[in-house]
Formats: sequence, structure tokens, C-alpha cells
Amino acid sequence: MENKVHKVSDLINLLGGTGMVAKRLNIKPSAISNWKKLNKIPNNKKNDLKMLGLDLNVRTGQYLTSKNLSNLDGSVLLIISGGIACYKSLELIRLLKKTNIELDVVITKSAQQFITPLLITSLNEKKCYTDLFSIEDETQMNHIALARKPDIILVAPATANIIAKIANGIADDLASTTLLASYSKIIMAPSMNPVMWNNLATRENCQKLLNRGVSFIEPESGDMACGESGNGRLPEPQTIFNELLSELSLKKSTNNIKLKGTSVIVTAGPTIEEIDPVRFVSNRSSGKQGFAIASELSNRGANVTLITGPVDIPLPLNLKIIQITTAQEMFEKTMSQLPSDVVICAAAVADWKLIPETQKNEKFNLNTKIKKTDEPLTFKTVKNPDIISEIANCKSKPKLIIGFSAETENVVENARDKLTTKNIDLIIANDVSNNKVFGKDSNKVYVIDKKNCEEWPEQNKKSVAFKIADRICDILLCK
Repeated sequence: MENKVHKVSDLINLLGGTGMVAKRLNIKPSAISNWKKLNKIPNNKKNDLKMLGLDLNVRTGQYLTSKNLSNLDGSVLLIISGGIACYKSLELIRLLKKTNIELDVVITKSAQQFITPLLITSLNEKKCYTDLFSIEDETQMNHIALARKPDIILVAPATANIIAKIANGIADDLASTTLLASYSKIIMAPSMNPVMWNNLATRENCQKLLNRGVSFIEPESGDMACGESGNGRLPEPQTIFNELLSELSLKKSTNNIKLKGTSVIVTAGPTIEEIDPVRFVSNRSSGKQGFAIASELSNRGANVTLITGPVDIPLPLNLKIIQITTAQEMFEKTMSQLPSDVVICAAAVADWKLIPETQKNEKFNLNTKIKKTDEPLTFKTVKNPDIISEIANCKSKPKLIIGFSAETENVVENARDKLTTKNIDLIIANDVSNNKVFGKDSNKVYVIDKKNCEEWPEQNKKSVAFKIADRICDILLCK
């Protein structure tokens, strides 16, 4: 039997608490408090709460149910290193306690300046580990036991200090010793000042760890406790929790069977169309959403080929990557990888090439830089291949074709038109006006098929990828 949530207060707690729900729905916390007091949710907010519930793999009962949460299992070691974001790790512990996941916690000496081992012990209902040189613990070689036991070791928050330690092989406390002695999957959720996060030393340390198979949950952008603003905020506990669900799904054969042997092509990032050797036309696409989708599908057992334009983010591991520059190259490489079971066109492909001409229709030598003169310069547009239309109409048409629609107005209407005219199965639409999406870590999307349109609340792009992967599994299962 499913355990139904009958009280609004229980529902809000399940979704991460008053503060998180208020932030996700963009309303005041006092409104959430009134819902809890009256034990009633306004009709116009029920669908939004259901969508938030999908982020936690829960489904609707009277409000929502926790069926899938209780079916989760595996073992996780949470390492809490020192930083003001430590308090978010307490919320993460609470979320994990809703599952059957076995959780152990290590807290560093610096982290104990913010939260106490006693508080963690109370939340997790078991011992919190703190000291490498504990006579009680180390008689059992506890750092080795902690290193060998978990399916996943999660460091949240991961400070610049602990990232540097692991990247350079330093083991001077229980946390760093355990990490260096482990064969387990390691996930880092960095949290630090934006300048520290972008410092060359930190970036090089992160790249070292990426090359060794360590995963990162990218920090979010926003105001910091120090008063500065930028990338460096620890992601919300719900986002980190979803990442854990994705990784733990690898350990469950049922998830791998769903996509094992499935071939997937994902396009991502921008394309670049050169005007001359020093100038070009492109767009602001970061590739983050496409990369997240490719990684998530690979994690679930699919054979993924990622075809990407020029980006400034780490390339995913454990999948085939083809790097291109122009739209024509992306078209040729994508078509060369067919047949494929699934194609996901998340790239922001340039629609035209721009060919410079003088007013006298004289062409330029594009191998040399165009010099500035007083004579006006005009551009002739040449259409690039419509990649997704070509795929949809080719002889080896995939079982499932998913497109993306970046719009600045009439988002749903324009996306529906694209779905029909391109002859594809599913389209993910978003509003990119005022630079709302490109380069950001979060995304608000509409998921549209031939019958329905779902509006998903704004969430981390990895969370969007997680849910898109769930949708793909469901669709392929029905075909």
C-alpha cells in the first residue's frame, strides 16, 4: 500500500520545507505557513506542487505519495566539510531518511564550527564520525570501513580546501583519508566564494578530479553569505538528492535494463559560423542542458553519442563525444551516427551563414580579415541544414525524436507549431528572453507532445535531465 500524505504540513516537509517550497513557487513563506495552518492548498497551486513532487520521485495520492522514496536503497557516505552552507546538508540528511538508503556521515573539524555532531546524530539516528585518531573507532580501522562500504561518497558542501586535498593526494583527517582510500563513486557539491570557485587553482584541481572519474554538482549562482554574488552557492538539497537518485539507479538492474542497449544521439551547445578568420556569428548556449541529458542517459545504461559545439564546461565521461564547430559539421556528424533509437536535438544551431558582400555585390576573400572602410557592408544569408527535420524524414528515422524550442514570445504556441512542422515526438520549450536560460544552471521548461503540454517549475538543469530521462524510459517502454 502507498503511504499517502494527508496533511499539508507533511507534504511541505516532504518537498523540502517551507522555505524551499516558497522559493520554488516564487511566493512568500507566510503563504505556505497559512496552507499548513488551514491544511488546504489553493487550487491554482496544486499542479505546481505535483510537479515539485516529481523532483523527489513521488506521485499523487490525496496530495502526493512516497511510494518510490521507500523503494530506494543503497548506501551513501555524506562528508560535510566546513562552510556556511553546512546547514543545507541537514536538510539533505532529512530527505535521505525518507528512503531506505543507508546513510553514514563524516563531519570535518571546520564544519563543526557551524553544526555539531550531536545534531547530525539526532537527525540520522546513528553515530556521526569526526576523528581519524579516535581510539574507539580506529581499533576497527574505521576509515577503511567507511571507505569500502558506500555505493556513493557525497561531499556536500565541498570546500576549495577539501577539493585541493583530494586532487593532490593529501590525507590529514578522517574525511580526506576516507576519500583517498575509497573505490566508491565520489560526488562533489562545491560551495565557496565566487572568486575562489573561479580561481585557476580551484579549476585545475576540479579538472584533475574530473579526469579521475569524480563527479561534480555544479554550484548555483546567487548572493553569498559574504555579501558577494556569483557562482558558488551550494545547490538546493533537492537538487543534490536527485543527483544521488540518478547515481544509485546505476546499482539497480531494473533501471539499467530499461536503457541497456539503447542507442542515443544528443546534440548540445552552440554552433559557430565564421564571417572571416577573426569574426563569427554564434549564440549564448552553454551546452549545460544537453550535457546533463547525455550524462543522465549514459548513467542509465544507454549508449550515448554526444555531438557538441564549442563550450566552456567539462566534457562528460563514459560516453562517445564528437566535437564540431559549424552547423554543417553538426548536420554531417549527426546523420553519420544514424541509425539510432533516440535522437535529442538540444543544440542551439545557427540557422544561417552570413556571407559578407559590398554594395556592388563583390565577394570577400574569407581567408583574410575584412578591413574596415567607409563603404557599407551587407550580408547575404544562406540557410543551414534543418537537422531535426532531416532526421525526422530520413529512411532510418529513430523510434523517438526530441527537439528543443528556445522562444522569446508565445512559447507554447510556437513550440507546438515546431512539433508539428518538424514531425517529431516531443519538444522541450523554454523562454529565453532577457537571457533567462543560456549559461544558467536552472531551467523552466514546457514539455509538449501531440496531446499534452506540461509546465515544469524552474529547477536545476540536472533535475530537468533526470525527469526527461524518466519520460524517455516511459515512452520507449510503451513502444
